[in-house]
Amino acid sequence: MVQSYVKMAWRILRKQRLYSSLNIVGLAVGLATTLLLLLWINDELGYDRFHSNHGQIVKVMLNITSESQTQTYGWVATPVADAMQREIPGVKQTTCSWEQKAIFSYNEITSEEKGIVADSAFLRVFNFPLLQGNPATALLAPNSLVITRHLAEKYFGTDNPVGKIIRIDQTTDCKIVGVLADIPSNSTLQFDYLRPMPTPAGAGSWLEIKANVFAVIDSKTDPGKLQAQLKTMTQRHMPDWLTGWAYFSYKLDDLYLRSNFENGQYAGGGRITYVRLFGLVAIFVLLIAAINFMNLSTARATGRAKEVGVRKAVGAGKWSLIGQFLSESLLLTSLAGLVALGLILVGLPLFNGLLQKRISIDWTNPIYWMGYVGVLWGTSLLAGLYPAFVLSAFQPVRVLNGLRERSAVSVVWLRKALVVVQFTAASMLLVGTGVVYQQIDFIRNRSLGYQKQNLIRFDAKGLTEPEPYKHAKTMLSSVPGVAAISSSSSSFQGTFGRNYVEWRGQETPEKTMFVVINGDHDLLPTLKVPLQSGRGFSPQFSTDSVGVIINEAAVRRMKFRQPLKQMIRVNNKDYQVIGVAKDFHIASIHQPIEPTVILYDTKKFSYFFARLDDQNQANTLRQLAATYQSLRPGAPFSFQFVDQEYERVYQSELQIGTLANWFSVIAIFISCLGLFGLASFSVERRTKEIGVRKVLGASVTSVFVLLNREFIGLVLISLVLAVYPVWYIMNGWLDKFAYHVQIGGGVFVLVGLLSLAIALVTVSLQSIRAALKNPVKSLRTE
Repeated sequence: MVQSYVKMAWRILRKQRLYSSLNIVGLAVGLATTLLLLLWINDELGYDRFHSNHGQIVKVMLNITSESQTQTYGWVATPVADAMQREIPGVKQTTCSWEQKAIFSYNEITSEEKGIVADSAFLRVFNFPLLQGNPATALLAPNSLVITRHLAEKYFGTDNPVGKIIRIDQTTDCKIVGVLADIPSNSTLQFDYLRPMPTPAGAGSWLEIKANVFAVIDSKTDPGKLQAQLKTMTQRHMPDWLTGWAYFSYKLDDLYLRSNFENGQYAGGGRITYVRLFGLVAIFVLLIAAINFMNLSTARATGRAKEVGVRKAVGAGKWSLIGQFLSESLLLTSLAGLVALGLILVGLPLFNGLLQKRISIDWTNPIYWMGYVGVLWGTSLLAGLYPAFVLSAFQPVRVLNGLRERSAVSVVWLRKALVVVQFTAASMLLVGTGVVYQQIDFIRNRSLGYQKQNLIRFDAKGLTEPEPYKHAKTMLSSVPGVAAISSSSSSFQGTFGRNYVEWRGQETPEKTMFVVINGDHDLLPTLKVPLQSGRGFSPQFSTDSVGVIINEAAVRRMKFRQPLKQMIRVNNKDYQVIGVAKDFHIASIHQPIEPTVILYDTKKFSYFFARLDDQNQANTLRQLAATYQSLRPGAPFSFQFVDQEYERVYQSELQIGTLANWFSVIAIFISCLGLFGLASFSVERRTKEIGVRKVLGASVTSVFVLLNREFIGLVLISLVLAVYPVWYIMNGWLDKFAYHVQIGGGVFVLVGLLSLAIALVTVSLQSIRAALKNPVKSLRTE
């Protein structure tokens, strides 16, 4: 019996090649797209889950409250780690670390690498596997070094690196004692080497915020009690005047996905928003593909009513007919599943390249196969059951006499409803993509308050003392093509310090933390930050060492009507406001611009900024490199173009935008396949009607309108139904940005016109051919 079903299904498939091909291609593309999205979602949700005890690891974070405003920081004081393990029951292990960049030199290779300085407990808290070495002793010796396999191959090729000596920063020789496996791409901590701390973490200052502290908590520890104990610990160790400081713990599992804090609490949003957004996209794409499959299946099935009548007349039972239709559906979905697997194998490397991921499929994992087969069978049942039960209920006498069954009418209405649902989902994806694109374009092109083009930043390490600084600035400024050069303590890409600021007329006695930048008198001119009032720093004014420039956000916070010549106190030292700078971004554009003060200080800086002329920049960079290396022999000239680094910072948003574009195109493609198939079926079903109309004088235009009107009407209904849901969803997404576009009517009009145009072209491919067909041939179709 089963063999008979399969043979008949194969004959039907070969006989109806166009519709079978449309069904297989549409479902295969939908399945492949959905599975790629699910792989990405699984990778995002799996961040840091490779640690065996990930559910028990927390990160210690810091809330600082002043004037009813709370800022959240991921860095804490180094003694926090020891104090937690010593004073809080339930804390099994803590580790303290901070990020570092260092210059590695070995033989002829010199390069800047990114790593972590950590205490000896780091490899006990985290399960980064050591390929060589002992995790218990790797970070004990003062000048030991653990590197990843990537660095081992870079510096030593196929040689065993353990025991080899690498020079760091031209000053320190470090012995390699271990080799780590390369860090997974879905790890929050990304580094290429580990170095031991120069001094015990507990010996640091409670007022110096620079470390990442993680703790392993007993599974029975009450989270609420832990927060109270951390608060008590803070009060015990901090000075009385620091009443606004409060440490708290945050789960490692939430660190990557839910890192958006406002006023001291998680405020929703973060990376989890994208996961949910593309979870919806995956559902929509699969829904569109499944509807496409169901519509084409039911359309062709209802065209086989006489076949069903004949079968029933000669004795075929209801379950026999149901088995036949389900076999055909299962054969089609199985073929679509095989094509989808091929698409995934081809598309996954491209997908990884686009997202800079290392996603892979564990083909030996039965869960993958169970899920895949479950989706295929589920789709097969959905597509096959309805026509199977409807057609098996036909009365053979009525069908063979040409009378229409009521159930056939209900199938037509169901098919129209499914087309509406399909295009509603596709229209929502298109509108959502348009909004995402607008927001990403807004981020990329938003004015930062300074000109990032033609601006480079490079390390000032070793040149921060007064005499080396003066000499370096003179030499670097003299390079042809360098328009301006300056020094700064901030990278203007998220690296900056904060300090306490006080002023006259302050509403509360609490000290308030502002962003503090140290720079020379050329900093604002080099960055081209305009002044709103007052003046910038100048070597002509010796009093500028006690002068300060503030931004407009600081003016608003301090409620100064006339900010110039006002006295403010920064870190217990008095300064006079000499200028007000226009607001500028130095942190993520996801966050509002913070109150900022700029101090004239040529001793506390970490970076040089150089503005280059537009012309012949390659030659300028070569000469800058030569000059820099003459000032720091053996050190590589590692620089970043600020505009390119800005693009890299928001690479995640760019990738999301690209993903949204591709998947919207795929959704429309699948919808159009279905529309094309239904239009073909409609034209085929009404061939004789069209012939009669043309014989009676109907024009080509009237026939064209007749055939298109039904489908265009369904698309218009879909567009109307899509407006409110997508507006609501995308507004919620945009609210997570401090600065964002407004959803206007333009995107809805554009998507509406685009959808109508695509639908019209798709349907017209069939209706024009039918309208132009010779009516004599149309009347001979049966």
